[in-house]
Amino acid sequence: MSTSRVGTAVAWVLSGLLALAFLASGVPKLLMIEVWARKFAQWGYPVWFLLLIGALEVGGAILLLIPRWTRYGVLLLGVVMVGAMYTHVSNGEGLQVLRPLIVGAALGVLAWLRAPARLPARAAG
Repeated sequence: MSTSRVGTAVAWVLSGLLALAFLASGVPKLLMIEVWARKFAQWGYPVWFLLLIGALEVGGAILLLIPRWTRYGVLLLGVVMVGAMYTHVSNGEGLQVLRPLIVGAALGVLAWLRAPARLPARAAG
């Protein structure tokens, strides 16, 4: 199997895993599951913010599965992960920052795998 095929396969697996993770996180927020509502209230966020984050996570998960739109999903979810890191740090939940940090790194790997190939120009001759 060629290197490009392996990279494509890894990108699809990573896209699928990240999409599942964000769907599993976003859907309960959209359904306003009590645990999430309490966490957001504890962090000082209004109810509408819970719904917004849930919608961004679900929307971003869908974008990850469309190769042409993956970079937008990565960007959107990367911003959500930065916000999650800020929330955990500002609320004294230091070790909780590791989860969004690891997911953010996985998003970065996916962005790299899905980046258009940049081939150097070949000299004529």
